[in-house]
Amino acid sequence: MLPLRSTWSLQLLVFAPLTLVAGGCNRSGDPLIPETVLGHCTYKNRFSKRTECREYRGDRWDEAGASADCRDWGAELEGGACEYEDILGACILGDPERVIRVVVPGADNGDCRQQERGCELFGGGIFVPGPVCGGEDLPDPVEGNVFQWPVLECKQPLEGEPAGAGEGGDVCTWSMISGCTEPGRDFAEYASCDMVRTQRPYSAQMTPEPQVDDPRLGDTAYAEELAWVTEQVSACACVCCHQTSITPDGAAIWDIEAPGNWINTFTPYGLAFAGGFLDSSLLGAYPAAENNGFDRASTGLPTTDPERMRAFFAAELEHRGMSPDDFAEADPTPAPFYQQLLFEPQACAAGEGAASDGTITWEGGSARYLYVLAADAPNPGLPPNLDLPEGTHWRVEVPWDSAPMPSGGVRYGELPDGASQSFPVDGSPPALKDGSRYYLYVLADIGVPITRCLFEY
Repeated sequence: MLPLRSTWSLQLLVFAPLTLVAGGCNRSGDPLIPETVLGHCTYKNRFSKRTECREYRGDRWDEAGASADCRDWGAELEGGACEYEDILGACILGDPERVIRVVVPGADNGDCRQQERGCELFGGGIFVPGPVCGGEDLPDPVEGNVFQWPVLECKQPLEGEPAGAGEGGDVCTWSMISGCTEPGRDFAEYASCDMVRTQRPYSAQMTPEPQVDDPRLGDTAYAEELAWVTEQVSACACVCCHQTSITPDGAAIWDIEAPGNWINTFTPYGLAFAGGFLDSSLLGAYPAAENNGFDRASTGLPTTDPERMRAFFAAELEHRGMSPDDFAEADPTPAPFYQQLLFEPQACAAGEGAASDGTITWEGGSARYLYVLAADAPNPGLPPNLDLPEGTHWRVEVPWDSAPMPSGGVRYGELPDGASQSFPVDGSPPALKDGSRYYLYVLADIGVPITRCLFEY
């Protein structure tokens, strides 16, 4: 589920800013939801292709605002609340006095994890499970969209192409969303897009429509710069979701194969992101020296020449009557990871944390990644450079094709079957000290935290 007017695609996030419900939680940890219901509308989500129902709750909603939001989804406002016999759950968005409750009908609990992930990671909301998803024995993902860890793929160059910079003339490319092959080559020929698409959710959608007749294409200088940007993009993992011919169902949001000038398939927000006028550092990046010279620290699109890339997208904004300054107050992107960065852990619930025998227990289901950190450590972020913050004492994980770790099935410093220890690299983690506080950070998958709390050992 991708609620509100937001969608996520590889290398480019186009979000309407969201605010999590801040009015407190009930005893089970669910967000408090206003009882006042202005109305609802039912529609088919254009991203997930499934039926959803939006309720407008709280005293700050009026008919004009709710009707406008419904129309954005191709529906009309109706009175009352959503009514279904079976629901997977609801995604809670907005602020305490102006809440949107997105209800997802369904009877298959195999969809529960996907709905929770879509709501909390990609929509920036809070998922409240319904009766169908409220049980303890929900199926755990072991394939499909589970994050596959990148590998460095080294191959001989395609016939007719020059020797690569790697050993023996190989071309070496990280199969990672922030990875790039050598300039002038095509990423999809040298690394696995199937692997990359597990690292960010992919959904085919084109917005806005391409502009076929763009007079700027007749300008030699402009055409040369456009060709350079196209070459840069083609060498990077962006193509795995933004090039129609190599995507499963078509390009996501923008398409380098769109007819005419493909740059016109960017939204204004996308232009600002691509040019680095919005901070995209939380998406993670390799150093340019390890990424065939491509830098993604200062631009949303990886590039071997950040200043040239920024100048191109600044000119694109100017062409649309805007400038980078128009985005100076925009929230850093991507929104969910920014919220995770700012998250401040509180005390663990009763029974959570590490027991005296080292057994670690958490709420929220099975996990693929488990951290025990210093109490004041930063929140873990995305690989390849933000997932091992200073203050990490122990990190254990299971690969994408193995069953995740159950709560209570891990002892501090002891690896469960099928798991590996990524920190410390060698040896045992430091012993936990009686009376000391630690930060327990548990994820269902990369970017999907399920427990983040402080416990006393």
